[in-house]
Amino acid sequence: MWILFRSFSNASSKIIATFFMVLVLMMLGVLFAPGVFNSVNDFANYIANLNWIRNPSLGEQGVAVFRVFINEASIFGILMTLIARAVVELLWWGTAQLWRTVNPPEPEATLQAKQGDSYYN
Repeated sequence: MWILFRSFSNASSKIIATFFMVLVLMMLGVLFAPGVFNSVNDFANYIANLNWIRNPSLGEQGVAVFRVFINEASIFGILMTLIARAVVELLWWGTAQLWRTVNPPEPEATLQAKQGDSYYN
């Protein structure tokens, strides 16, 4: 049960961290790398203006709904979320690696000695 709770906790933490990372990356992009920020936006515009995206083979109502939901802003948001999630995963992995470096696992002999000295044995 604790493993399930811990996995939900990690997932929730990563989702919240991704939300804030999107905001931070957008602010940092505008401040320090406007060219890269604009190129990501241009790439989203390019994808949104492709002919097979703008004119899908749907009915008239489907095309209207598709154009409302698939636009430059939604594609840009998806791209920024994916980039932010990659950054969050790298930070999470790096933190775990640092934790394992600072707190190495105990040798087997020490673990067996601790188990043998138990109050209940």
